[in-house]
Parts: sequence; C-alpha cells; structure tokens
Amino acid sequence: MKRRSMLLGTGGVVGAWGAASLAEAPRAAAVGTASVFDVRGYGAAGDGSTDDTSAFVQAFGAARAAAPGATVLVPPGSYLVGASLVMGTGMTVSAYGARITRLADSGALLKNFDASTNAPGYSGAGNLTVLGGIWDMAGDVYTRTSDAMGFGHCQDILVQDCTILRVPSAHAVELNAVRRARIVDCVFDGLDATNTTRSEKEAVQITGAISEASLPCPPYDNTPCTDVLISGCTLVDSPHGLFGALCGDHGGKAGVVHTGVRVLGNLVEAAAGHGVRAVDWSGSVVHANTVMRAQISGIRIESLGGNPLSALSVDGNIITDTGTDSSTGGGIVIAAAVTDLSLSGNVVSRVQGETGIYVRYARRATITGNTVSESVKGTGVSNCQGIHVQHSPGVVIAQNTVADCAGDGIGVDAGLSGAVMNGDAPLVSGNRIDGVAGHGIAVGCPDAAVRDNHVTGANTSDSTATYGIRLGGAAANMSCQGNVVRQTAGQAAATAAIAVLPGSKGTWVTGNDLRGWGSTALLDQGTGTLTTTGNATE
Repeated sequence: MKRRSMLLGTGGVVGAWGAASLAEAPRAAAVGTASVFDVRGYGAAGDGSTDDTSAFVQAFGAARAAAPGATVLVPPGSYLVGASLVMGTGMTVSAYGARITRLADSGALLKNFDASTNAPGYSGAGNLTVLGGIWDMAGDVYTRTSDAMGFGHCQDILVQDCTILRVPSAHAVELNAVRRARIVDCVFDGLDATNTTRSEKEAVQITGAISEASLPCPPYDNTPCTDVLISGCTLVDSPHGLFGALCGDHGGKAGVVHTGVRVLGNLVEAAAGHGVRAVDWSGSVVHANTVMRAQISGIRIESLGGNPLSALSVDGNIITDTGTDSSTGGGIVIAAAVTDLSLSGNVVSRVQGETGIYVRYARRATITGNTVSESVKGTGVSNCQGIHVQHSPGVVIAQNTVADCAGDGIGVDAGLSGAVMNGDAPLVSGNRIDGVAGHGIAVGCPDAAVRDNHVTGANTSDSTATYGIRLGGAAANMSCQGNVVRQTAGQAAATAAIAVLPGSKGTWVTGNDLRGWGSTALLDQGTGTLTTTGNATE
C-alpha cells in the first residue's frame, strides 16, 4: 500500500510515524539535494523572536519545485512567519513540536493556491499532508479576515495532529471544492473574540466553489465537496473566543450539495452557534460526537441553497447544556427537506430553547431510541418539546424516552393532509414519557397511529386543557391503541388521560390502560369516535 493511501485510509498512527521518521530526515539547503526541506537549513532560527519568513518561503518554494513527494520539515521550535505558505502537489508539511505564529496580516499560514491559480473541478494542487504543529494566527493582533489553512479545487487532503489558535474572523481549515479530505485529531482553539459574527464561523468550513467571497480560488464552477472525514477533533471552550461550530457552512447555492461527509467522534466543548452545522449535505453521517454548551443548537441540518437532501444519519451523539435563555434552537434541529433521515440513539439533556429534537419536512424519517431530558423554556419560547415533528410524511417515532421537559413530550403536527396514502401516515410507538409540563403526546395528523406508549405525570405545570395523549388538529381516522397513561401521586392531574378534540373524525381509541383516571380518562369532543373494545379506566 502506498504511504499516501495509508494516510488517507486509516487516520491511525500517522502522527507517531511522521514524528519519528521526519525528525531524523537529513536537512536540505538547496533544491534537489534531498526530498526533505528543513526550514532550519534555510536559516530559520525557531527562537520565538526572529522573523523566519524568508526561510519558510524558500523552503516551501524548493519543495514545490521538487518532484511530488517533497516534505517541508519544521523542527521543534517557535517560528514567526509573515507570509502565506503555498503547498504544491504531493507535498507534506511535518511540524511536530513546532509553533508557527503569524507575524503580519498576510493571509492564511498554509494554502494550496496563489493569485495565478485557476483549476476547475478537483484539478488544483492536491495530495497534500499537514502533520502536527501549533498554527497560531494571532488574530488578536493581526485582524485581517483569513483562514489558517485553505484548500480549494483539489483532492486527497490530510490535516492531522494540528492545533490551530486565534483565527481572525474566518476558519481554522477551509475545504472549498475538495474531494477526499481527512481532518483528524486536530484542536481548534479560539476565534478572535472581537469578531461580531462568530456564530457563523466554523472551525472547518465545508463549502463549494460558488464565489470569490467564499474563497478567492477560481473558477467559481459550483464544485462541491465530497468524501470528507472529520474525526477525533476538539473544538475548545477557548479564552480567545468561540468558533461558531466545529464544522459546516454559513452559505449555499442551489444545486451545490456536499456528499459523503462523516463527522465522527469529535468533542465540542463550546460553540457560539451550533456544535455541528450540516449545510447542504446528503449521504452523510454525524456519529458519536459529544457537544456541550453550544449556544444555539447541538446539531443542525439545513440547506441554505434550497436543496432537497437525502440519506442522512445522526446517531449516537451526546448533546448537553445547549442554548441560551433567548435562543430558539435546540438539541438536534432538522430544518431542511430531507428524504430518508435517521435519528437514533442520541442523548439530549438540559436544552434551553424550542425543542430537544426538532424535525421538519423530513419524508420517511425514523426517530428511534433517543433520550431527551431536562429541557428549559427560554424567554419568548412558547413550548419546549422533547421531540417535535412537522410536515414529515411517513415519520416513525419509536422507543424514545422523554423526561422532565418544559413542554410537550412528543408532538407531531401539520402538513400531512393529502399525503397519507401508501404508508405515509406517522407512527408514534413504544415511547416513554415521564414528567413533562405539557401534553405527554400530542398528535394532529390524518391516519396517525399512537400505539403502545407509556405516559406518566404529564402536566407538571398544572395547566388547564392539558392531556396525557392529545388527538386533534381536525384530523381524520387517527388510532390510539395499547397506551398506558398514569397520574403521579401528589401532582396535579392532566385534564384527561386521552382527549379527542373538536374537528377530529373517526378516531379509534381502544385497548388503552387508563386506570386511576375514572371519569376523566377520556375526553371525547370529536365526531364518530370509536371505542368498540373499550379502555381500562378504574
């Protein structure tokens, strides 16, 4: 297996290999004497006080001029660099133990293009590797908007074991029209705190070649990113200021959709916006990440280009302490038209905003095995539901646990009229709801099935017209079967265990265990409600 294939394919022990082998490589002072170009061989002092710009520029120039496979070696030390360093095809930069600090408003510290670059598609300088180093953009001193590392119109990028500090008003790594990128085991520590738009600035931007404003790397041929892995990275709760998100984008364009994005096993300690902001992604996975203290939402999926998306999986993530008193976000927010969405096995706790999990315009979504607890209603927020689904034909909401939420446990409503044939009606099954301020389950969709759920202690807010299970929305032919609804001792009871509201037609309510409710077990205000086999009420 070729070394490059090993690097891109495994993301495993590359750091140790790079440190051991490259540190022992011979130093080169001129082009052609070796494949490793050591910046100290060009006069870099690395003492933290000398301007080493000339030495770096010369070493990078020599490596670009050499055959593909050249390496720029930055030995341990502290270097001051006041120029953008341009990588050429096949280059590696190894900087284990080194700190490279920007010395001027000179743009990115590393990039793969210059003013003469014009590479369509993925034809630009690629097959690039950056290993190790602390890359300090000194954004509190040099405030020109700039990425720390920028890669455009290329393929096969590996950035591993890098720490990127104090980025001014931009991104730690920008992937612009990139195919096969790996960002592995990196630390992103701080966006300049004076930046007033930091909630929109992702540490890793995944974007397309749509305009010069996005990245001045022409042509602007709408090439998207594809096959991107972000794994094992940390977004730091930094004293230098917070990035808006670990990864994603804050712009988009019709027809530009990124595919094969995998965000796996990362830690977000805090974010000024969203932990992960998946913008215009299809065929992608957000898995096993831990997101803490994101100020708007933990994970957000949206399309800023108005694109329909498909085949997305958000599973096994832990999201805690998301939102602020004034935020309208949530734990996991799906705000795009998505077909075939899976939300599974996520744990969402202590959300302050609109909802723990919110899904909108998602056809054939499955929301299964998630745990949502301890949501808090912020100022101006009318509800703070555990799981809220709207406009989503064929949704399955099953085997979730919702507890101690400041609104309804599960709500499914709106937009399904005329879209309930061929299995398109929602199924709410096997969920457990415990101690929520509003309704335990509220459903208002034609042909919806609410089955085998367990609801305990709805209406902790002691409000009127609040129910264990609420069936409404002027919907026809809903069924409510096999559910268990219980009161909690010492708590004010909900108005009724199950309520069928005015406008509902032909609702089937049968075989439910409503013991302990007596005459308030069933409130029937619908038309043609069927209770043919009855419900246990005493």
